Amino acid sequence: MMPDLALLRVFHAVMEERNVTAAAERLGQSQSTVSAALSRLREALGDELFLRARYGVEPTEKALEIAPDIAAGLERLEQAFRAAEPFDPGRTTRRFRLLLGPYVEIVLLPELAAAFAERAPRAALEIAPLGPDLDPRSLAGRAFDLALGRFHSAPEELVVSELFEDGFRCLVAPEALPEGAPLDRESYERLPHVVVAPPGKWRTGLHKRMEGTGLRRNTALVVSHFLSAPPAVARLGGIATVPRRVAAMTAGPFGLRDLPVPVDLGQFPSQVAWHPRLRRDPGHAWLRGLVGEIVAGFNGTG
Repeated sequence: MMPDLALLRVFHAVMEERNVTAAAERLGQSQSTVSAALSRLREALGDELFLRARYGVEPTEKALEIAPDIAAGLERLEQAFRAAEPFDPGRTTRRFRLLLGPYVEIVLLPELAAAFAERAPRAALEIAPLGPDLDPRSLAGRAFDLALGRFHSAPEELVVSELFEDGFRCLVAPEALPEGAPLDRESYERLPHVVVAPPGKWRTGLHKRMEGTGLRRNTALVVSHFLSAPPAVARLGGIATVPRRVAAMTAGPFGLRDLPVPVDLGQFPSQVAWHPRLRRDPGHAWLRGLVGEIVAGFNGTG
């Protein structure tokens, strides 16, 4: 029996998600529908295909063998249909999926969501966290359209370019430093610090910058997300070193002072990565252009 296209889409989704429930959500189907499709595929191919695992399913050797051909075939079909139809952002119901690092999610997502609401109101925008390392399979197989963050060793098969740079500022509780007093090195090293240590390798970069300048922090609290730092600083009456754009967005709402770091910690980049298979996809080209337009505004404002 030759499986139909719908069954192959189910196989592809389960292969990438390694979880039947997640695959069903991705396809907009019920879990029972996906399970039934897998049963039909098992019968057609004479193999279990996916075996139960602790946190989902694991593919069999047969599934791993046929997965690349199925992914490539589905991609060619999708590109053929999209090339035949002009892309209209105002009418599309396409779902765009992005992998975002924690910093990029804070500074880019509000503008991106507003742009979608205005220009592509029927489209869906879905965000997932970017892990410490970028797996090219998540972009090659169309699980995600773009990845945005910092890539210390991006895979060579992806298109990677720099979007913008940012520096560092200090969020300081007003009672921690007299009004009008500069934040000098002695004050910086004395005040209790809320240290942001997000997932991945960003924290390693900041720690190395600190070590290079000899600047020390009197650590009182370690948090995993930039948005946890401002309320903690306000409550502790201390200080946090965060990206400049994060400081600008959060200082006012939490009644904090936005002050320069007493030593120059330099700049850090944010990048975008995508698979070259999507180069001729008009919807993907629109998305890349939209991100570029928003980032141009960032660069224009410094």
